[in-house]
Amino acid sequence: MKKEKKISIIVPVYNGEKFIDKCFESLINQTYKNIEVIAIDDGSSDKSYDKLKQYSNKYPFIKCYHQTNKGLSITRNNGITYATGSYITVLDVDDWFDHDFLEKMITNNEKYDLIIGGYRRIYESGKIDFEYVLKKSDWNKYRRVTVWAKIYKTSFIKKNKITYPQDRIYGEDVVYTMRCMSKKPTVCFVDYIGYNNLINENSITHKDTNKIKENVPKIFKHCDEFIKENKIFIKENKKTIKYYYLKIVASYLIEQAAFLPYDSLEEYYKDSLKNVKSLFKKYNYKFSLVYQKDEPLKINIIINTIIIFEKLHIAKILLQLLHKVYYKDKT
Repeated sequence: MKKEKKISIIVPVYNGEKFIDKCFESLINQTYKNIEVIAIDDGSSDKSYDKLKQYSNKYPFIKCYHQTNKGLSITRNNGITYATGSYITVLDVDDWFDHDFLEKMITNNEKYDLIIGGYRRIYESGKIDFEYVLKKSDWNKYRRVTVWAKIYKTSFIKKNKITYPQDRIYGEDVVYTMRCMSKKPTVCFVDYIGYNNLINENSITHKDTNKIKENVPKIFKHCDEFIKENKIFIKENKKTIKYYYLKIVASYLIEQAAFLPYDSLEEYYKDSLKNVKSLFKKYNYKFSLVYQKDEPLKINIIINTIIIFEKLHIAKILLQLLHKVYYKDKT
């Protein structure tokens, strides 16, 4: 029988006391047994660390660490340094795996640098919001920027020094995905959904509506810092990189239109387009229409509407329309 290679599961924890049991029971009950769980308490103010220690004392494969609060990116980077497995995956503390997640993902796929599976978004009531799985294509390597339901070969990550940004940033998964793809991993898509992502209305993402506006410039900066010296990648993947950056602007623009007052929405738009145009100039890209057949039609339409309105110098009309349609006045 072929010996199972060890998988390291990095679980960052910040004030996740009420989620720990469900998350860790899903790890303890995995059908794939050669695992180590790297649980890092990121300076929680609740009893998360005490619960983690209880699990660590009971199960030898669960390793428990504590640090002063440093944020998700640095916590995940620390987890990578602690990892001793041949593969690495991440699990947020308010999420959980199906019992056969690791087995279904890794079996017969050990030769790949990156294994991408599907996930479901689910409410605390158990109601499923949606399920998401990707088919094999070059663009689909980039399309889902979240690091959920992905398994990385440790040697690939460490050889290429692929890290999350070493500071506090919302959108760290967006940065990590581009950094990873710039090193041309061999990729396998698994037609399977076994990762459960909780819709947590109390998370910082839902509470802090200014977080995206403040962090999108950092996303561009951190992507660029990692790939700017990779001239071949920039040249050979022009269409992909252009679309990746423009999709960031477009996706967050629609999301922010629901929360930001008009002046702030306009500020986000101007700053984002300024950043994108600056990067395109650096990479010798044209600010021109783009299309990805593996993206939904509405995403292609939104991106190209932004480009057309910007070129015609009538972006204000687009922003006013978005604000009128989406804005939810909180007063």
